Amino acid sequence: MNRRTLFAVALAAATSAFAFASAASAAERTLSLGANNNETDFIAPAFKEYAKRINELSNGELEVEIFWSSQLGGAREMAQSVAVGALDMQLDVIELLVTFEPRIGALSLPLVFRDRDHFASFLGSDVFASFLDTLEAKGIVFPGREGLDDPQTAAEWVRPYDRGIVSTRPVFSPNDLDGFKLRMYESEIPIKSWEALGANVQVVPWPDVYTSLATGVVDGLTGTITDNYEMKHFENAHYWTNVHEYFQMMHPWMSKITWESLTDSQRAAIDQATVEVGADFAELMQTALEESSRRAKEEFGVSIIEPPIGPWIEKMAPALADFEARGLVEEGLIEKMKAVE
Repeated sequence: MNRRTLFAVALAAATSAFAFASAASAAERTLSLGANNNETDFIAPAFKEYAKRINELSNGELEVEIFWSSQLGGAREMAQSVAVGALDMQLDVIELLVTFEPRIGALSLPLVFRDRDHFASFLGSDVFASFLDTLEAKGIVFPGREGLDDPQTAAEWVRPYDRGIVSTRPVFSPNDLDGFKLRMYESEIPIKSWEALGANVQVVPWPDVYTSLATGVVDGLTGTITDNYEMKHFENAHYWTNVHEYFQMMHPWMSKITWESLTDSQRAAIDQATVEVGADFAELMQTALEESSRRAKEEFGVSIIEPPIGPWIEKMAPALADFEARGLVEEGLIEKMKAVE
């Protein structure tokens, strides 16, 4: 073998070794996942199962490190970090992404969807797919999005908690909101929505709600049984009226920069893990709802009111039309949301 041939063989061997080393290095990758929840939270086991399944389905090529309790910034800050690739993944409620896709704000409009199943069907619609396309163009990818075409899979990512009115006196219909001081956060659409339903809206920061209920600054607020039980709001407000205000999607999303740097098989592993783990989140959240409802009744004597929803939907309709007329909601979007079967 001549010198030139020996050099060519050595070069080929070195190139092959470098390529193998590079591939091995790329295969052993840790992804960062930001969580607003803490590690002792009731749904923390589902976060851990998600990380575990990504590792298993990628044959150990991917490891997910969870950063709990907003270690990497507040929830909205983390969403910004995902968009620019500083954070690989986040798992939270989709409302956090409204700054990237303004139409997501319409998902928090009161009394648009008939029920949770209707909302789950919407998540598999072309309208929602266009939301996700916009997010992707802004740097955020939803893994496992094809699974949302199946209403049962989509429903697993819909939080099981109905949103109602926590109150110091019973509320059965919009007529009972006459003179009712309702706590709300600073946002035009929810404020105008509840004013349209008849409430006297008071903007109160979340940490001040307990004291505001105790002192009569407000008569109530909107929210879930689970959240308000944990915050002990039921100590001063012994009624909860289920008005199905709106439904919330909780789902993982990823940096498009990270997503495009992965291999096809790694992306497939994350897609599959996302579809699979929805059932774990759904089960844990349902258990938490049942437990907090039981404790709210036993510890605080909370009465749960299930009123006819028809009068609430009827009272809300003019406000929804006004939002579109004033350009606060894209024209025709509400009708498209309602029309999904």
